[in-house]
Amino acid sequence: MRTFDNADRAAQTRFLMDKARWVRREVLEAAATAGRGHLGGTFSCTDLFVSLYYGGVLRFDPRNPRWPDRDRLLVGKGHACLALYAIFLDLGMISRKRYEEYGRDGGTLGAQLDITVPGVEYNTGSLGQVAGVAAGIALAAKMDSRQCRAFALMGDAELYEGAVWEAIAFAGEHRLDKLVCIVDRNRLSVTDVVGDDGLFKDFATKLRAFDWDYYEMDGHSFPEILGVAERLKTANKPSMVVANTVKGKGVSFMENEIRWHHAMPGPDQLLLARKELGQAN
Repeated sequence: MRTFDNADRAAQTRFLMDKARWVRREVLEAAATAGRGHLGGTFSCTDLFVSLYYGGVLRFDPRNPRWPDRDRLLVGKGHACLALYAIFLDLGMISRKRYEEYGRDGGTLGAQLDITVPGVEYNTGSLGQVAGVAAGIALAAKMDSRQCRAFALMGDAELYEGAVWEAIAFAGEHRLDKLVCIVDRNRLSVTDVVGDDGLFKDFATKLRAFDWDYYEMDGHSFPEILGVAERLKTANKPSMVVANTVKGKGVSFMENEIRWHHAMPGPDQLLLARKELGQAN
């Protein structure tokens, strides 16, 4: 995997931007071939996935996905699976043949994540569970004095599930410094706007009251994402990272449009999306 030193951050940013564009193009083509997919919410967190896997954030070995000392990435919003499938394809963790099974009857890659896929740590489908599972992994790491971390990626609407707040209370009480929760804050659920009032009003204050560190960043800025990731290395308590994102990022007519949670582009829209994303590398 390509690595960069501190003096080569501009080159790293260009590399990550190119990789993210490639992932979005792969996602678009896989969804178009299958006739199904969740493009909006996948595109909003693509840059987060790319940063984690290609930016040196996650400690993992693509040649040994079950390496015991790996960091674990658990994804609550499993409908964003296509971005992970594309990354796993690129890293050699799944074959092109298996990748092309997505959405096919009898295929082994579906619209949610499951642990039969190399690199997947957690079966998705039920929202609200991922923070608690990740907290359990972080607790085990702390009890065993291991350095592996547990990352949980959640959609912003998922935080309305009560189980998430039970996990937040538990993790703060036990000072689970190996736990990182990342919120894909695209402000759109399946059917509604997830505004800045209600749950997200004074959100940082609420998290700090539970004895968490709190960070907020542009979820499409690779320098910001990697800057926060660097600060997480010295955490002595659980960390909540709110990544402000755009649903449908990368395709103009999809951006901030709620229908693209699960809508599929027509022929003309598909041509425009391909043009905007450029040729796959």
